[in-house]
Amino acid sequence: MNNLNRKSPSVEEALDSLRFRLGDLMRMAESLCDQHFEFVMAENKRRTWAERSILYAKPRARDNTLTITWFEIRWYGANAAKTRRMDKKVIIKPKNKHGYNMDTLLKRAQYWEVDMVTRIEEELIPIRKEVSFIAKAIGQLNYIENTHQAARWADQG
Repeated sequence: MNNLNRKSPSVEEALDSLRFRLGDLMRMAESLCDQHFEFVMAENKRRTWAERSILYAKPRARDNTLTITWFEIRWYGANAAKTRRMDKKVIIKPKNKHGYNMDTLLKRAQYWEVDMVTRIEEELIPIRKEVSFIAKAIGQLNYIENTHQAARWADQG
């Protein structure tokens, strides 16, 4: 099944394909984070302040990568005095891991959202893993592209 006449994709086409996939992964991560957010917002309306969720997950695309971070949310001030402010604190993900330590997340989760947080984080792990491979591949292809450009400029000069 070896087709020697098959046109191989250019580095630029490969980069475009990887960036397209990164966009797909971003949309998947946004959808998962939105599921948690919508669930929490609906449940929080029926809960006391002490029972409300303080977890919030958010994806962020930057350059040729994507991060998906969990935050701990705290509220300060009074609504009536219009001094109500939100404080977002990043929950640290272990280095060189694609997922959060579940104990770390679940100790901040309310009893009623444990299953949701667990499911969402389990679905985010393979996304983070694939993103790490794509980011490395994009970096290598950018290196190839830059090397080729430098060689062309050297030939012209």
